[in-house]
Amino acid sequence: MSALLAPPHPGFFEVLATRRAYTTLLYLVFSMATGILAFTYAVTGLSLSLGLAILIIGLPFAVTFLAGTRLLAVAEVHLLKAMVGAEGAEAPALLPEGEGWLARLKTLVSDRRTWTSLLYFLLLMPLGIAYFTVLVTSLSLGLGLLAVPVLRLLHLGGSFTGDLGGLAWVTAHPGLAAALCGLVGLALVPLTFHLALLLGRFQVWLARHLLVHA
Repeated sequence: MSALLAPPHPGFFEVLATRRAYTTLLYLVFSMATGILAFTYAVTGLSLSLGLAILIIGLPFAVTFLAGTRLLAVAEVHLLKAMVGAEGAEAPALLPEGEGWLARLKTLVSDRRTWTSLLYFLLLMPLGIAYFTVLVTSLSLGLGLLAVPVLRLLHLGGSFTGDLGGLAWVTAHPGLAAALCGLVGLALVPLTFHLALLLGRFQVWLARHLLVHA
């Protein structure tokens, strides 16, 4: 069985009652922060490993850094399983197999998965920034449009004053414009969650190829 398998996709409005949609959205929004931390760890660790290579502490530092990369990879896979809902029983090995610690440490450096895990964490920052920007903008716009009919009702009741747009047609037909905004918002909010699920599936695919089956 593959270590990470994305679960089935829910229906259009069913997504609003799907817990996985909210946890996936939360994971993707916070991936900007985790991506920045992972990127900083990867770049700093690589730079210090190369800079300290000529010193006696260079080798143990590099080994510790690479082992930490594998530890983060295992943690990321479990986080994806918990938040995005990636199914599967397998998990990447913390350290490569080998006879004795010395052989395992040598294999750690030559194992392809070590370096693809490092690549994954370097990619996590730009991906996280893109996820955050697209999803927060889309969700904010959808909720804002959903609020327009409510604001229109408050306006009719005399407790809200404001202009719905400034366009001539909107000014001439404020009620219809508010209803259209509400319908667009009603479609955009579930679309945002569907987009989050699709992006979550992509993140699972990326983790499966770079963290598990590299």
